[in-house]
Amino acid sequence: MATLKHLSPVTLKEQLYREILTQIQTGTYKPGDKIPTELQLSEMYDISRVTVRQTLARLVEEQILIKRAGKGTFVKDTPFIENFFSGGSFTDTCLRMHAAPSTRIIHTEIIPSPARLENRLGDSVIHITRLRCVNETPCIVEEDYFSAENTFLLEKDLTKVSLFSLVYEKTGLMPANSEDLFRIVYATKHQAELLGCSLAHALLEVSQNVMDANKKLIYINYQYILSERYVYAVRSDH
Repeated sequence: MATLKHLSPVTLKEQLYREILTQIQTGTYKPGDKIPTELQLSEMYDISRVTVRQTLARLVEEQILIKRAGKGTFVKDTPFIENFFSGGSFTDTCLRMHAAPSTRIIHTEIIPSPARLENRLGDSVIHITRLRCVNETPCIVEEDYFSAENTFLLEKDLTKVSLFSLVYEKTGLMPANSEDLFRIVYATKHQAELLGCSLAHALLEVSQNVMDANKKLIYINYQYILSERYVYAVRSDH
C-alpha cells in the first residue's frame, strides 16, 4: 500500500484514484472483490472520508467499481476482451463472448475533409460517429470517414448493419487489409459524455486505413477505446 503525499502538487483525490486503480490492475483487488469501506480507506491513507467518497464516486462513474446496496463497493467484472479470431469485428467479438453488442449513431454528415485525412478520400467526406456498447455499457467511440460518393451511407439505418457488409453490397469492395496505428489520447468533453468517463481520461486511439485485397483505400476509421471496459486485441502470425 502506497502512502499518499499530502504536500504533493497532485491532489489527494487523484493520488487515491491512481492507487486504487493500480491495485486493481496488479490484481491486489480482483474482479468481484469487495474493497475497503470509506472509513477503512480514510484510516489507511490518513485522508478525509469526503476525499475517499469523491474518489469512489469517480471510479463508480467510470464503471471500474460498482456499489451494491447494503453490501459495499466491489471491483466490476473483467473488461470485455476482443477475440483474436474476430477479424476486428466488434459484433463478432461480442457474440463470441455471449455478450450483446449495440450501436448508437451519433451523427452522419458530409463535411470538408479534415486535415488529418490528408485528402486521401477527396475534398469532402461522409463522417459517421458511432457509440459501440457491450451489454449496454459504452466502450468505444468510433469515427468513420468515407468518400462523399458513398451516399448510400446517408440513407441506411446503420445501427444494426455491418459497415463491412454494406460497403461490399453497394460497391463490390471487400475490406481485406488494414494498417493500424495506436496511441494514447485523452478524452474530449464529447467523448467523455458518450463514454461516461471523466474529461481527459486516457483512451486508446486505434486509427485504421481499411483497404481491399488490392490495397485500394475504402475508408478511414478511428476508434477511441475505454480500455477498462474493452481490450483491443491484435494477432501477429510469423
